[in-house]
Amino acid sequence: MSTENSIDLYHTEPGSLAGRYLRSFWQPVYRAKDLPAGAAVPLRIMSEDFTLYRGQTGIPHVVAFRCAHRGTQLSAGWVEDDCIRCFYHGWKYDSSGQCVEQPAEDASFATKIKIRSYPTEEYLGLIFAFLGDGGPPPLPRYSDLEEDGVVDVLLSEEWPCNYFNRLDNLGDPVHVPFTHRESRSRIGIDVVVPEQLTAEENDIGIKLTRKLAAGKTEARYILMPNMNHLRHPLRIKGPIAKKFGDNGSVDRFLWRVPIDNNRCLGLGVDIVHLEGEEARKKFLGLCSETEPAGPNHVELGEAVLRGKSKIKNITTADNYELTRIEDYVAQVGQGAIADQSQFHLGRNDAVVILFRKIWERELRALSEAQPTKQWKTLSRSDFDTL
Repeated sequence: MSTENSIDLYHTEPGSLAGRYLRSFWQPVYRAKDLPAGAAVPLRIMSEDFTLYRGQTGIPHVVAFRCAHRGTQLSAGWVEDDCIRCFYHGWKYDSSGQCVEQPAEDASFATKIKIRSYPTEEYLGLIFAFLGDGGPPPLPRYSDLEEDGVVDVLLSEEWPCNYFNRLDNLGDPVHVPFTHRESRSRIGIDVVVPEQLTAEENDIGIKLTRKLAAGKTEARYILMPNMNHLRHPLRIKGPIAKKFGDNGSVDRFLWRVPIDNNRCLGLGVDIVHLEGEEARKKFLGLCSETEPAGPNHVELGEAVLRGKSKIKNITTADNYELTRIEDYVAQVGQGAIADQSQFHLGRNDAVVILFRKIWERELRALSEAQPTKQWKTLSRSDFDTL
């Protein structure tokens, strides 16, 4: 819970301050390849239910969760062209939410019925929706980072914890030598605690700079309000490194989106930079399309949290999957909503402290009907020393 008199960062249901703030940004809600043409699925984001469907034309749409007739769940119905028809009595809605057909009713009745629809776009292998009021801002795009890259969409994650459990981890390199000790040691990477960590607010969000060995520095970014970016050598992806070695780098984008106050959706995209078209084709052939066979990272992470297993004893997961298990144990292990009143933050929590201050400032401005900061989009020019 938040401490007394502080701004509530955790609750994002309709009408909440944090929910209003997040709804003023485009949010990724689904992996594009998991939604074939003609499919409809129920969607829950920020304690609110929606219907996501992809028309026969291939265009995705988000509309209200229930039919306006007698409240049946629309995703149980049928997709016809770019419309969706209710399973119960066949009322049909177009992508704007307008009812266009009502079997057994007067033709004029349909024109009077409209459900809500939401701006929807597909980008970087993800489906984004704007769930706020009014017209949406332009969807942020990262075209200069895509120029020579191959897009690899990461597996989606649904974790039983608040989205801020996960956001607090985005700018926390100090956890790596401990949380990821096992996964890093298995691939021969010796990670040490950063000697120096600095955090500064800029027009994108927060730039985190850490001092590495031999005088080198590394920069990564937290992008407001709920994503981050890091760049790393391709070798960190484990098995693929055997094919490419150090020949390449990755721009990784991660989003943490509330499902409700106790669950969070994690979505991510790698823009992989490789030399030569042949290397790009080979990489695409190695990208995994499905979850690994056997127990998934959530099941294995839960076994660790219940005391039934230890990270060091997990041998069924590849290195990428093991990293997810380690993060799951650390972040879900804080509880569904981490109790901030029990935190004792130190010098190396500089990013966590700054990030929360920015969020509290923006929510306070929103509560007072004052302008919030207009954040810019990350580009190549934002990188100094990497």
